[in-house]
This record gives sequence, structure tokens and C-alpha cells, in this order.
Amino acid sequence: MRLRNVIASFAVAMTASAAMAQAPYYVRGDFNGWAGTADLMVDQGGGLFTYTVTGLTPGTSYEMKATTDDWSFTGPGSNARIPADANGEINLNFFENTTWADGWLPDSKQRLGWDDPGTFDWEVAGAMNGWPAAGTLLMTDMGNGYHVGDFALLAGNYDFKFHQQGSWDHSMGDDSGNAAANNNITVANDGDIWRFEIDLPNGRWNASLVPEPASLALMGLGGLAMLRRR
Repeated sequence: MRLRNVIASFAVAMTASAAMAQAPYYVRGDFNGWAGTADLMVDQGGGLFTYTVTGLTPGTSYEMKATTDDWSFTGPGSNARIPADANGEINLNFFENTTWADGWLPDSKQRLGWDDPGTFDWEVAGAMNGWPAAGTLLMTDMGNGYHVGDFALLAGNYDFKFHQQGSWDHSMGDDSGNAAANNNITVANDGDIWRFEIDLPNGRWNASLVPEPASLALMGLGGLAMLRRR
């Protein structure tokens, strides 16, 4: 199993809350019939468990999750749907911590991350742009599984999700599961610029208001468009 190169923020992200003490954890999914203990996750310490699923078809997506042997725990709540990389592998990072103080979400449940094979890009879809299959809120791939987008929005309360550009085959809601509940934000003023981020290897996401000076600078670049509610 190769070492992860995108967990640099792990030590900063973890808080002093106690681990869930439910290990060992196993990866189960449609690749192994959702059964067995052959795919045992490796305890890296500090509440981080990793595993590389091998022997998959490159580019094909598989549903999976971390679980205990007796299914008394599963994470995420809904199945994660992840594409295999060019080597037919999926590298998983499971964080059993349930209390986070790193400014990212989810902040009160376990996180399941995975190395981004770069198969597709991501976008934001929600009430602010009519939940499109191919929308206007396209995120930028910054590398190492980090995707970001800054968008000017009208005032309102909006449910939203992250999903594969142009398709709902892969999505992320309030956790890393493909059928997770919607996320939600409240935009106070017309023209407020919100930054949407997903950090796939660390199993986390964020949506936050961009401070005013940065907002003005970004608008000066002419790269933002106001979205109309549908």
C-alpha cells in the first residue's frame, strides 16, 4: 500500500476528543459482496485508518464504506461511490473522530476520504441554480483532491450538494456518501461571494462567506456571475 501524500493537514485537523474505540474496521462494498473481513483497514494512529482496494477495473466506480465486523457501525451513513484510478485501485482514509475543530464539515461525525484519481471535475448544484445536471457553479481542480469555487449569490437560504460535473453519478452531501442529505447555507446579501471547497482525501467540505476585501478583488477580475433563483 503506498503512502498518502495528501494528509498533511491531519495533525492540525484532529482535536483532543476520544476515539470511538470501535476498531478494527473493514472496507465492504460491491467489490467484495459487502461481506467478509479480508479488507482490514490499517490503524495509522490518532484515529486514522487507511486501506487500498486493489484489483478493480480502472475508471469504474464502486460503492463502499468502512464498517465493523458485526455492522454495528458504518461510515459514511450512505454508501460512498468512488472511481478506481488507472491502476485499478482506490485509496481510502477513514477518520473515526466525531468532534472536529478545523473549520471544515462534517464537524460531528466520522469522515471517509479517498485519493482523487482525476477522473472528473466537480460542481455545486442546489436551490441557488435550480439543481441542474450540468450547472453554472463549476469548481476548479487545485490538485491533490482539493476543488474550490467562488460564486456571487443572491440573498436566500439554499440547500445544495457537490456533484460530478454534468452528472449526478457521483455526489457529496453532508458527508462523503453518495446519497447523503443536502448541505445548507444562508446568504445574507445580494452579491455576497461564497467559497465552496471539497477536500476529497480528508473526507471534508466547506462553504463560507469570502471576506469583503477578497470579494472586491475577485469581482475586479471579472470572473464572477450573479445567479438567479429558478
